[in-house]
Amino acid sequence: MNDIELLKKVGKVDAPPFLLTRIQAKIRSGEAERLPVSWGWASGLAFSLLLLLNVLILGRPSQTAPTKSLAEQLQMNQNNELYADQN
Repeated sequence: MNDIELLKKVGKVDAPPFLLTRIQAKIRSGEAERLPVSWGWASGLAFSLLLLLNVLILGRPSQTAPTKSLAEQLQMNQNNELYADQN
């Protein structure tokens, strides 16, 4: 027996009474729920701290001298270009 024949045997199921009104009531009650104001302040503060941390880290000058000397000691290529000549 294939899948199509099995699907032909499936009959129509009646929905329970008041199913639509229950669904609509659930949707309306979900819209009424709001997060507490303290959560908004906490998330705003966390975002601001994260932004400040990124600015501080990315804004400082990079220290290439230790990296360059390490690359020289390990005889690594110091060029950042992917397709540059290795000569």
